[in-house]
Formats: sequence, structure tokens, C-alpha cells
Amino acid sequence: MNVNNLTSKEVEQLQQLLNKLTGEKEEPKIETVEDMIDEIIEYFDFDKVKTAMAALDWKWHTDDRGISVPTIKELKDKAREILESAAEARLGEYKSELWEVPIISSTGGFYAQAWCNEDKTKITFLSLKFVVSEWDSGIDE
Repeated sequence: MNVNNLTSKEVEQLQQLLNKLTGEKEEPKIETVEDMIDEIIEYFDFDKVKTAMAALDWKWHTDDRGISVPTIKELKDKAREILESAAEARLGEYKSELWEVPIISSTGGFYAQAWCNEDKTKITFLSLKFVVSEWDSGIDE
């Protein structure tokens, strides 16, 4: 199943079903974009990202430390920045785009996506990934 093809409502329903199957308690409703971002920052596995970056000798340029593997704080700050950027772009610069299509913001391995409601007035879903490698191929028709 490719969850990228699901609407935000379908993703929410799928999560509710999975929570029932696993016996996990449903998280309280998220009220704002900031709540969504805070939840992602709290639960995303930044330690795993740092471990992968260290193993790959993947470095970023930082103002205070030069070129080095980023700290957990730097990873969290960058993740927050691109999540905010994706959300702002979805309701701003890219508001005219199809509402079903997420807007993407990415840098340094992080890949953030933001979806909005049909009226394009509210962010309904945010996603954060750390991508080490990816390949796509297709035929234009």
C-alpha cells in the first residue's frame, strides 16, 4: 500500500484502525500546525538519523562548528524549519496547486510534506522523512 496516494482523511482513518488493532491509545487531537510540528519533533528518531549520518560521514556546514555531522539540536532545528516551510508554502506560494497534492520542502536529507484541506485554508497533515537514497522512474504519457 502506498500511503502517499491516500487523502489526509484516509490516512487519519487508517491510523485509527491501526491503533485499534495494536491496542494503542489514540493520541489527543492536534489543534494547530505548531502542535503537529511539535509532535513530529518529539517522536521522530533523530538519534537514528545522527547515527546514519555519522556512518556515512554525511556532514552539514554549520555556522559555529564548520563542516561536521550535525548535533541532535541542529537536526531538530532543521526539521522544524522545513516542516514550517512546507506548511507555509502549501497555504501561500503554492495555494493554487491541487489540494490533494502535498507541497514538499527538503534539505540535508530531510523531506517534509504538507497537505491541506479542500478549501486550501488549513494544513491537515504533515510528514517528515530522512532519505538516504531514492530512485523513481516513469513514462510520460
